[in-house]
Amino acid sequence: MSKSESIIIKGVVILFMIYGHLFLYPEWSGVMYESIFQLNSISIECLLTRATGPVGFYLLLGGYGMYYIYQNKGVRNQLPRVRNLYVNFWIVLFLYVLIGHIVKPEVYPGSVKTLIYNATGFITTYNGEWWFLLPYSLVVLSSYWVFKFVDRYNPLLVILGSIFGLFATSFIISRFGSQYLYTYHFRYNLFLYFHLLWEFVIGAMLLKMDFFRKAKLKIQKYLSKNIYVVGAIVLLVALRCLFDTSAVHIFYIIAFIALFLSISRWKLLDKCLIVLGKNSMNMWFIHTIFCYYLCKDFIYGFKYPIIIFIVTTLLSLVCAIVVGKLSGLILPKKEKN
Repeated sequence: MSKSESIIIKGVVILFMIYGHLFLYPEWSGVMYESIFQLNSISIECLLTRATGPVGFYLLLGGYGMYYIYQNKGVRNQLPRVRNLYVNFWIVLFLYVLIGHIVKPEVYPGSVKTLIYNATGFITTYNGEWWFLLPYSLVVLSSYWVFKFVDRYNPLLVILGSIFGLFATSFIISRFGSQYLYTYHFRYNLFLYFHLLWEFVIGAMLLKMDFFRKAKLKIQKYLSKNIYVVGAIVLLVALRCLFDTSAVHIFYIIAFIALFLSISRWKLLDKCLIVLGKNSMNMWFIHTIFCYYLCKDFIYGFKYPIIIFIVTTLLSLVCAIVVGKLSGLILPKKEKN
């Protein structure tokens, strides 16, 4: 998987994220939007969110990309990368709190303590979907030493061990999260670090095994026509929607990426996905501000899912580009990417 292909996949994944957050809740069907149809009392829009799960995609792609840098450049210090991430986040946070104070002065910014908690990502009361920021930053900061450790072992064994670790931490969160984790923020963020680490490591090991290149050759050999690959993706998504569990999601992620990279795509589609991919992190910071927190009535006022999705995506992209331009004025030119 080349760098441009990784960016293209990120473009797909940010669309998954926006879609997933827009239509995640079954009770919103018929109230917030008009569903196309329902299956077993669940709207098709909600059912399709099972095939999104963007966090795992981002972690796998992050591990894949950073392991490439580790192999070729041996970069130990990831502070500039995390700094750049936080600078973009703080610009979003500043604009969000500023507008939020105008719209809902009783909520934003709240106390100084609340502001500091949100600015660090330690407790994300302003926007629950920012929970990913701090534990992911810790994963990035420790990546050199993690890679140095797992490099000692057979990559397939590391992947199998990581899958077991992922299952274990997912089980603990699902069964004991509310009782032992959610209200103990230091403990929760530390636990999330280990929970996110597994898919990150799997991404690194897939690069070490040259998995996606080999998978692409196999897929193009046995699914020789583009329509067959597209059909395989449709079947994969349909199968994923049958399982209301995250236990199978890591296998879905790997299969989806391998199949998507094997499609002969239109150049215009790739160009659009590259634009989305390059702005995906800022779009992640921004999109729920519109659809959950400040403009919910406006977004869902369009009623029809496709329009709701397009409007949210375009608003998020435009704002993400603006944030990227502002961060470019702050960050050193050599370290903006």
